[in-house]
Amino acid sequence: MKAYGAASWISAALFTLLLPGTHATPIDRRAGISSCLSGADVTIVGPSDSGYSADSKAFNERLSYQPAAIVYPGSLPDSYGLGGENGHLIVDLSKLKSISLDASSGNVASQTGNRLGDLATSLWNQGQRALPHGTCPYVGSGGHTAFGGFGPFSRVGGLLLDRVVSADVVLANGTAVTASASQYSDLFWALRGAGASYGIVTSWTYSTLPAPQNNIYWEINFSDSLAKSKLTSALVAFQTFASSSLPDEFWMQAVLGADGDGGISLGFSGTYFGTASDFKTQLNGGTGLSTSAPETPDTFFAKSLITTTALPQSTWASWANFLYSSATDTDLDWFVEIDLYGGAISRVGKDDTAFAHRDAIFTFQLYASSANSKPPYPSDGISFVSDMLASIDTNPQAAYANYVDPTLTPAQWQTQYYDGHYQRLTQVKAAYDPNNVFSFPQSIGLTA
Repeated sequence: MKAYGAASWISAALFTLLLPGTHATPIDRRAGISSCLSGADVTIVGPSDSGYSADSKAFNERLSYQPAAIVYPGSLPDSYGLGGENGHLIVDLSKLKSISLDASSGNVASQTGNRLGDLATSLWNQGQRALPHGTCPYVGSGGHTAFGGFGPFSRVGGLLLDRVVSADVVLANGTAVTASASQYSDLFWALRGAGASYGIVTSWTYSTLPAPQNNIYWEINFSDSLAKSKLTSALVAFQTFASSSLPDEFWMQAVLGADGDGGISLGFSGTYFGTASDFKTQLNGGTGLSTSAPETPDTFFAKSLITTTALPQSTWASWANFLYSSATDTDLDWFVEIDLYGGAISRVGKDDTAFAHRDAIFTFQLYASSANSKPPYPSDGISFVSDMLASIDTNPQAAYANYVDPTLTPAQWQTQYYDGHYQRLTQVKAAYDPNNVFSFPQSIGLTA
């Protein structure tokens, strides 16, 4: 165990101030945080600073919180801002951008201030290597890894957390450790699926894969709205095809939304990592990335659903009924993505990492924005998305933790995000963060 760098200093200095049992007003706590951090090698932005409003602004403008302070370390950490309540400290690691590929082993050490676009571009430029992650270049690599981020290449390479061989993490007591299968193995297990509850991960080391030399992107869009019965039939056919013996190299998704003319649009798209001739056999049986430009914020609410068994036709019909009765005349700008799992994801043992949903078939993301993507969010938006999910499953048992759903009760999110792993996660929490310093509304607790 060793102590070093700004992240360690921050964690140790604020240990007492951030204890859940500490009795202090928000003003007292903010003043105390500023006093503690004044001697550290960090940039501090507080409520009285001119940049506070912009720096504390969430991507989702439906949410508006006032953190006690925002800290930008000049050396070490990751963006750490899962507070979801007023008065929290945000440690923004966006300045930590190192990416170092070891050509001999194929392992890459990437600091968690990097976004997915940074990581993908650097791996290609340094050695035409790749990792299985999502397609949005603006998504932060730290949280994407910690909670089971996935993408088109995941059926070949697994979840992004499956490629992690070690993690550098600063603990609540100010010490910094490297967790792996051979040291701090219990922490290493928990970080891969629930990482934000245990410390500040400053760097992930991944085992990369050779970048595919042949990539075929395909897309099928229905130009006209589908009748309700045809929508049901199309979704059943999609599920049947996706559940067949597809090779790992074949990934696909379905996307639904309002078509603007009172109907429902449906499209299928995917990627095949192989040759054109092989791709055609399966069917029969871009621009440069940038993360430097500002990302356009949104005002939205989202829920997720993970399915582990094939949905019966009656369920698809129930969903189609909801879409045609309630989703064609709303002012909300909504869509649903249904992503295919399986392949390498399912070949990792359920208990090998804290990510529990290895038997998943599909992940649904149900998303609704305000009409102009600006606040205020419509009063019926949350109920609209919730009712849409209920038309598919009234008692969901699995959801994706990276699609944070604040409407879930503790019993619901503990089951849906972590399944049977929650008790073990609390045991690791008690060992490494016994005072619950790393606490947010859906953080792992000290007891089950």
